Amino acid sequence: MANNIRPESFEIFGKIFFLSNRLEYLGDNELRKDGLTTKQWELIAVTGKYFTYPPSVSEVADVLSTTRQNIKQLALKLQEKGFIILERDPKDRRVLRLRLTEKNRKYWESNSDEKIEFISSLFSSLTDKELKELYGLLNKLEENIDLRYKETKSNFIGAIHITRATDLNIKE
Repeated sequence: MANNIRPESFEIFGKIFFLSNRLEYLGDNELRKDGLTTKQWELIAVTGKYFTYPPSVSEVADVLSTTRQNIKQLALKLQEKGFIILERDPKDRRVLRLRLTEKNRKYWESNSDEKIEFISSLFSSLTDKELKELYGLLNKLEENIDLRYKETKSNFIGAIHITRATDLNIKE
């Protein structure tokens, strides 16, 4: 399989990370005046877009492929700023849920033109056709990466369970 690697794959892999860092820098710069970071914006966006109910910290962490601790730290900062409320699940007090606030809704409504301008400026060098092609290609790449992610995560969790079972057997 290694002989079949296309050289562009390495370049694309590197460029995705490069672009991610640049987008975070530009996003942080744009959001700084509002007292937000790109990571905080991402947490709010995922909470509002992917869930029709107040998600748990763990659920948001899973969507963002990060740890519960990272999400909790971001959520605490956003709670201080009034964008979300952290609340215990009434059915299971161990579960911490994220609820978007009215302040959050008003903020995004009041800044929508400004945010549209910022996002549009990032893609201004692409034609409509190129933008649609990029969108389709990124969706296709996301599907493939998501499959690999789920397989890897499943194998990792399976290995943890085997290790724990082995540890238990040792103690018996």
